[in-house]
Amino acid sequence: MRAKPNATPDDIAFGINACALALSSGYAKSVLYLRDTRNERVLQLVDLAIDAGLRAEAVEEFRLDQLTGEGVHQGILVRIGNVEPVDLRQAAAGDGPALVLLLDSITDPQNVGAILRTAVAVGVAAVVLPRRRGALLTPGVHRASAGLSFLAPVAAPQNLNQAVATLKDAGFWVVAAATGEGSVAATESDWPRKTALVLGSEGEGVAQLLLRESDFRVALPMDARVESLNVGVACGALSYLWRRQWG
Repeated sequence: MRAKPNATPDDIAFGINACALALSSGYAKSVLYLRDTRNERVLQLVDLAIDAGLRAEAVEEFRLDQLTGEGVHQGILVRIGNVEPVDLRQAAAGDGPALVLLLDSITDPQNVGAILRTAVAVGVAAVVLPRRRGALLTPGVHRASAGLSFLAPVAAPQNLNQAVATLKDAGFWVVAAATGEGSVAATESDWPRKTALVLGSEGEGVAQLLLRESDFRVALPMDARVESLNVGVACGALSYLWRRQWG
C-alpha cells in the first residue's frame, strides 16, 4: 500500500545505530545523509555503503525530516529491503532449552522495539508478531530497537492461535503473563525448559482465548501501589527469569 503524502515510508530505517545494523545485516539498499554533516559516525556509514556498492545521496535536512516524519534521524537514513520472517516451526525445532515470545496486540513501536532488544540480548528462539492484531516492523520499531530488529528472529504467522498450536506440537509449554486467578509469582515459578511466553498490551492484557490455551500464568510481584509495568520492562524481567533457570 502506498504511503500517504508526508507519511513516513515503510521501507526506511533512520538513526545511526539502526542504519549501521541495516548495513551490516545486508538489508540496506541505499543511503541518504545530511549534506553538511560533520558527524564522524555518519560519514563512516556513508563510506561503508559506498564500499558495498550502494548509492549514497547527500540531501538537505528538510528532506530527512520529511521522510522520517520529523523523527530523530541523526543525519542519516537507509532504504531497506524486505525483512523476511523466520519459519516458526523451524525455529521451534530442537531439544534444547528455548524461549519464544508471542506479542498479543502490542503495537506501540517503543514497546515492540524494547522487546526486540531483549530478544536479541537473551537469545530467544523467535519473537512472534502476528499479521493480525499485531505489530509491524516499522521505521519507528527499527529506531526504538536501535536496529536490533534486523537481527531478532521474528516470525509472522497469520495469528497467535496458529503459533500456539505450532509451538505446542514442538513441545513448548505456553506461559501467559497475566495477573488474577491461577497466576503464580514469576520469581517463584518453575519455568518450562521450552517456554512460549505470551505478552499482552498494558490496556487489554492477554486475550481470553490465549489465556485458555495457556498452561500457566505468571505475574511479577510488585508493590501494591504499582498497577502494572510497561510491557517492554515486564518482558525483560520475565525473559531473564527464564534465562536464570535455563540460560
